Amino acid sequence: MANMSWVTSWSDWRNAMGPSGSRHRRDVETFLKTHPAILYWGDSWFSTPLYLNLARQSARRINGLNMIIGKPGATAAELFDEDGIKRMVERIQANPFDVVCLSAGGNDCLSDRLAKVFKAWLGKAPTRNDRIDALAAYQILSKSGLLDGVHRVYDRLLSRLQAVRKIRPSLRVLGQPYFPIKQIGVAADLTVGNIGLVALLKGDVGPWLWGPMQHVLRNKQEGETFARMMLEDGFRDGVLGRLAKQYKGFFSVVDYSTAKGIGNPGFWNDEIHPSETGFDSLAMPFNQALKTILPAAKQGALAIT
Repeated sequence: MANMSWVTSWSDWRNAMGPSGSRHRRDVETFLKTHPAILYWGDSWFSTPLYLNLARQSARRINGLNMIIGKPGATAAELFDEDGIKRMVERIQANPFDVVCLSAGGNDCLSDRLAKVFKAWLGKAPTRNDRIDALAAYQILSKSGLLDGVHRVYDRLLSRLQAVRKIRPSLRVLGQPYFPIKQIGVAADLTVGNIGLVALLKGDVGPWLWGPMQHVLRNKQEGETFARMMLEDGFRDGVLGRLAKQYKGFFSVVDYSTAKGIGNPGFWNDEIHPSETGFDSLAMPFNQALKTILPAAKQGALAIT
């Protein structure tokens, strides 16, 4: 069976699996004894159609069955709402996925959601006009409950997926923690010249963090520090790290510390999204994390570089 790379619709997935009891399905089942079935579910890091995102950079290195779904700009609260979880858990239970990869939570703490936390500095009649440092801003964010809300929706999803694990003990879930923002205030460079006519359909192109925080923080250096605190201390460690301890052996988190070329020109497309080249670099540690949680018989079907 040839590498199908990935599909992005359930109808294509059903075609790839074939009808139950058919010879095609039996061939797929034989194939999957030594090759993985991976589900990628998430925001723009997994689902942007503009170029090869993280999910596609990962999937192209895997000789298996790969399903990529999600919605650019979606929050974890939107992706992992009650209806979404119920629908996805049923599909995961009905299909032979080895790993469910998740990318969500960043958008919950950006744009309008972030502006609400710092509303005292914003609007037509702000009540504060001072500028604060990154630590003070992060303390305000921590007390706001935004990150606690992200933790709750992840916890809700993982608790439901544990029921599937009782039927399929080898099932694992992998979370990706994003990567510390470096290009504070840079909007997306989406033009007809670099991505084609789809550029004409794009709405909000950022900046999603510096948009509200330019009215709060002293400078962009403080913005970079605030972004690191939010993504590493708050999201990676405070949300995903806590969940990895809570669901030890079932849920794990990608470690991007070995990613190459992060300082190279062209790594970032905008303030919060790596470019295709950047995602290619991040796919290497991503797939390393993925490989370690796959059944041993399937690890050889996954490439790192």
